[in-house]
Amino acid sequence: MAIDGTKIIDSDSGYDIYNAVVERYRNGEDIENIRCEILSWENDFCTNDLYIEIYWTALAYSLWKIGHLTEDIKEKALKIIRSGASDIWIEYIDAKAKKSRQKHLEKLALQLQSENLKPIKPYKPRKTPLIPLFEEGDVLAVKMEQGYGACFVFSIEQTPRKIEYHLICTRILQENIPTMDEVLNSKIATTKKTTGISTDCWFSHKDLKEIVNSFTKIGKVQFEDECKLWYLSPAKNLDDIYKEIKGEPSVWGFYLSDVFNIVKNILEEKS
Repeated sequence: MAIDGTKIIDSDSGYDIYNAVVERYRNGEDIENIRCEILSWENDFCTNDLYIEIYWTALAYSLWKIGHLTEDIKEKALKIIRSGASDIWIEYIDAKAKKSRQKHLEKLALQLQSENLKPIKPYKPRKTPLIPLFEEGDVLAVKMEQGYGACFVFSIEQTPRKIEYHLICTRILQENIPTMDEVLNSKIATTKKTTGISTDCWFSHKDLKEIVNSFTKIGKVQFEDECKLWYLSPAKNLDDIYKEIKGEPSVWGFYLSDVFNIVKNILEEKS
C-alpha cells in the first residue's frame, strides 16, 4: 500500500479508512455499522508497527472528524502516539520522515483530547434527487471544436450526495457524427491486455451537465465482464475529452486495441 507522506491521512490505508468512515457517514449509514466494519479490518491492515500506527490514528482521526470518537479507540490511538512514530518511517520515506510524522502525531493527540466543535454532519437529502444524465453502457457522440469524437459511459457512481461518471474515449475524431459501426470498428487505449481500459474522463454531475448538449446518444452496449478501468482521470470540459482522444501511446504508455474487443453485446442502436 502506497505511502505518500507523513500526515495522518497520507497513505492508501489512511485514505481507505477515512473514506469508509466519513463518506459513508455523510451518506447516512449507521455509525455503529461503519465502526464495526472498520474494526474488522484490523488484522488485514496491521501487518507491522508502521501500519498499526497508521490504522489506529487514521481511524481515531476519522471518527473525531464526525464527532463519534469512542473512548476505547481514542485511548488506543493515544497509547500509540505516546510510544512515538515508528522507525519504519525512515525506511519508507527518508531520514527526516520519523520526526515529521511525530509532529503530526502530537497535533493529532491534542485534537483527540478536545471536542470537535464543527463535526462533519450527515448529508441532508435533496428535495429534488439528482437524476443521472446517462446510463452505463451508453454510446455517445460528442461534438467538439475539433470535430466529432465518441465515448462510452463505462460506469456511474451514485450516492445520495453526488453522481460521478466515467467516460472512456475512442480514438475517433471526424467531421460527421459517428455511426455505431464506426465506433465499434475504431480503436481505444488499453493496457497490453485489452481488458484494462487506459482512457478515462471522470466527470462530476455538475461539470458534465454543463456540456451535456454536446453529446448525442447513438447506442448502448454491454462490456466484457473482465473489463476494468486501469486509471482514473478527473475531467471538467470538452478539452479533457479531446486530450484523451489525442493522447500519444508512446508518451503515456498505453496500447491501441479494437473497440469490439471490449464490447460483449450491442443492446441498442440509434438509426
